[in-house]
Amino acid sequence: MRLIQKRRLLDILALSFIILLTSVHAAARQQAADVTASAKKPATKSEPAASGEAAARPEAPAPSVEDRLKALEQVIERQQREIEALRGMVEEKARRNDAAPASLPAPAPETRSAAADPKPVSGESAAGQADEKPQDPTRARVDELYRRFGSLRISGDIRFRDELFINQGFDSLTSPGPRNRLRVRARLGLDGTLGKNFDWGVRLATGNFTDAISSNQTLTDFFTRKPFAIERAFVRYDSRTDDVGVQLVAGKFEPTFRRTQLVWDDDVNVEGASEAIYFKTKSALSQIKLVAFQLPFSEQAAARDGIVYGGQVQTDFRIASNLTANFNVALYDWVRADLVARGLGVAATQVNGGINNGAGTTGGQNGALGTTNRVIRDANGNVVGYLAGFNLLDILSQINWQASSRFPVTLTLDFVRNMTNRVDNEKNGFWGTVRVGRNSEEGDWVFEYTYARIQQDAVLVPFNASDILASNSRAHIGTVGYQVNRNVGLAFNGLFSQRVNKVVPNSPFNRWFIRPQFDVLYRF
Repeated sequence: MRLIQKRRLLDILALSFIILLTSVHAAARQQAADVTASAKKPATKSEPAASGEAAARPEAPAPSVEDRLKALEQVIERQQREIEALRGMVEEKARRNDAAPASLPAPAPETRSAAADPKPVSGESAAGQADEKPQDPTRARVDELYRRFGSLRISGDIRFRDELFINQGFDSLTSPGPRNRLRVRARLGLDGTLGKNFDWGVRLATGNFTDAISSNQTLTDFFTRKPFAIERAFVRYDSRTDDVGVQLVAGKFEPTFRRTQLVWDDDVNVEGASEAIYFKTKSALSQIKLVAFQLPFSEQAAARDGIVYGGQVQTDFRIASNLTANFNVALYDWVRADLVARGLGVAATQVNGGINNGAGTTGGQNGALGTTNRVIRDANGNVVGYLAGFNLLDILSQINWQASSRFPVTLTLDFVRNMTNRVDNEKNGFWGTVRVGRNSEEGDWVFEYTYARIQQDAVLVPFNASDILASNSRAHIGTVGYQVNRNVGLAFNGLFSQRVNKVVPNSPFNRWFIRPQFDVLYRF
């Protein structure tokens, strides 16, 4: 039995070997025939015929079996490489489709090329395009997103700050010891454009819900979660014309008026509506812009609302190729500002609550109210309003000199006058800043110095600079910044504030409040 099985196995092996040799011989003969047919093919214009001497040469001997096997192996190897390359291309395209961002912006309709929006074609081209279109899901997804939302942009920043407080007591008889705190600010914004004229934006930020002048969040409260709320939400229209244009914006938005922290803190985002008309010229006065705004700050269910009415005239000058300037005059009329005074120190809630402002609390002026403005109290000691009204005339100018590409020089001067007739003194404020350098590219340095002198009722304190004594003060602010790369920057700020008029008249002290800050900022 074993002998029969062994013979059958030998017969099968022999038969397999014969079939293999026959296949190889047939393939070799076919290849030789192809070579012979190619040699006999008549010459074309690009392949001139061989000379008579070459044609008279005897036919080359047929290749051996080994040569034929080697040629077949080379053909199979080449085909395998081509298959692997095609497979890699297919896998790479699949990865790109899966990883394509949903927010990838599409080109604006007015700038799309003919390739992006092809016209119908006939014949095989039309059929090819019809077959090709469904095979690109990324493009279809982008077109759908653009149709719904327009082009989208995500931006934001995260800032970590370490700051120290020294001499918080100002002119008190005793001063508390130094204080150190760690703070973080995180902001995330989403902006989009709809066609040529409309855009919108939403931005979220950390910070106390009822503190309008700071997005910082102190790292405290036993590791609890930190507030993260809407900081901006607006829709804007811009005619984008070359000579005379119109801009309209509504919602919660970055101020449309130019300002310094003398009157408005950098973190303030106003609410309401703003309108502007601008005139562009080709002269040294390159633009004139007239801005108006209506900014409600306290809606009342059974009384008249609090609102800021105002406007600003903005002018831009191009004096030379490396020298520009602007000059601006604004008016801010706080209608029923006493509502702000009555909101100071009230329990903070999301709607119809109080104002949380720590700037004025430091140093104890007006206690927990958080203001250095003078207030009026009733017989029970409750605040009923401000001693002054707030109708502010603000004159702001700025000169920009491009001394070099990395070290531009900017000089800013701001003067404010409270036009109220309820008080006769303490109504003026001044802010001056010199800035050298920039913070946009890797290796950039920036140096800045500010001097401020703010009389007690020159501005409405809950809304101006939050890191210094906001009024009844003089202040020196210095900044040194270095850009590690385009996204990461370092900065050191030194803030020095002092009262001008002591709250404790009999105190022998009038200390400088020292507030150094070290920042690490990541932006994207």
